Amino acid sequence: MLKAGFGRVCITPSVGATMAGFAARKGVCSGVHDDLFARALIIDNGALAVAMVSVDVLALASEFVDRVRQAIARRAPIEAGRIMIASTHTHAAPVTISTFFNPDESVDPQYMERLAKAIQDAVASAWEHRFDARIGVGSGRVTGIGVNRRNPTGGPVDEEIGIVKIADLSGRTRGVLVNYACHPTVLGPDNLLATGDFPNMTVARIEGELGPDSFAMYTNGAQGNISMGHSSELSAIGVIAPGRTFEHATELGFRLADGVLAALDRIETRDVAVLGALTLPVKLPLKRYPAREETARDLVEAEKRVKSLEGTGDSPAYRRAKSELLYRSITHYHARETARFTDGLLPIDLQGIRIQGAVFVAVPGELFVEIALRAKQSARRSIFVVGLGNGYIGYLPSRDAYAGGGYEVVSSNCEPEFADRLLEVITQLEQGLIP
Repeated sequence: MLKAGFGRVCITPSVGATMAGFAARKGVCSGVHDDLFARALIIDNGALAVAMVSVDVLALASEFVDRVRQAIARRAPIEAGRIMIASTHTHAAPVTISTFFNPDESVDPQYMERLAKAIQDAVASAWEHRFDARIGVGSGRVTGIGVNRRNPTGGPVDEEIGIVKIADLSGRTRGVLVNYACHPTVLGPDNLLATGDFPNMTVARIEGELGPDSFAMYTNGAQGNISMGHSSELSAIGVIAPGRTFEHATELGFRLADGVLAALDRIETRDVAVLGALTLPVKLPLKRYPAREETARDLVEAEKRVKSLEGTGDSPAYRRAKSELLYRSITHYHARETARFTDGLLPIDLQGIRIQGAVFVAVPGELFVEIALRAKQSARRSIFVVGLGNGYIGYLPSRDAYAGGGYEVVSSNCEPEFADRLLEVITQLEQGLIP
């Protein structure tokens, strides 16, 4: 008999926690707008079980994810390779990773221990509370949320919403997994309240409409260049665009929820499920960086330039200097971190989880939407990219984006050729899971 289970554990930080997501943010967590959670969905067909977990944080390191998956496998009869753990990418949660956008921020080990236990507890609770279920996978569409922030007037977006529908044997919808590609950055660097941003509003609305004991969770997609249209560079240096309010986050979250709810009746469920999981390694070509001594000197010069312009207010020259400082800081970080890969290749894993006739592919970074759309167009079956899945290696821009430069391209440590290799392995995952 097919069974499913849900679990959720609160991971809201304490007041005073350092918040991740914006290098320009000044101040620590001053309160809570909406609680953060680790949410888990288990599907068990009797032969094998898979678990999908969403965590309301910016990103998680692959080493952390691997430890947590091994710990989960010791508590529940689910193999570590059949567990997917993805960050929602909210920019208003505690620091959980050290990387290019926060090289001077430190991770709180006590919070990370709490977070690891919360994820394990969410999956264990989902396993313990399994019920006889019917499962279906489908999609909906939504407009007016995601905008291609590098080309707001004509750049591609992915309007598709991936949906896993879980019903009980009476036919009542008990749970929903939502997959949609967009940066949860309605709130900007001036916000000091913990929040899951618009995805939490989506989850709350869906659960409210489905009724008592219902469950919803959000996984992000290929959101590397998709947001509400805010400039990533201006956000990074602290320029606040209009409309970055909780009211707007609620509006967009409800719009996404309504797109999900409108599609649910069209998704057929079955009391049997074809499940599978497969992980394949891939090595991505790394950029070549100058010697660290050189990037360190460049960083010092950029710091001097910003300091010399501090009295000019928010002048164009001051903004340019702050952007240059940001870019040189990122370059210095990558020059240091990539030096250990002497073969010039970055090894990562791609994981695919099959549910019915669809494959959810975990990509441990911020993939540009153009690459995901290529994967979808060439696939024989439904593919949904789960961004920031099982780790974090930074931005993964499309080949065309490299010519334009900018924040995401500077932040990426991969050469443009990575996309072709990534797409090859995504195809291999699909073919391996759905022959």
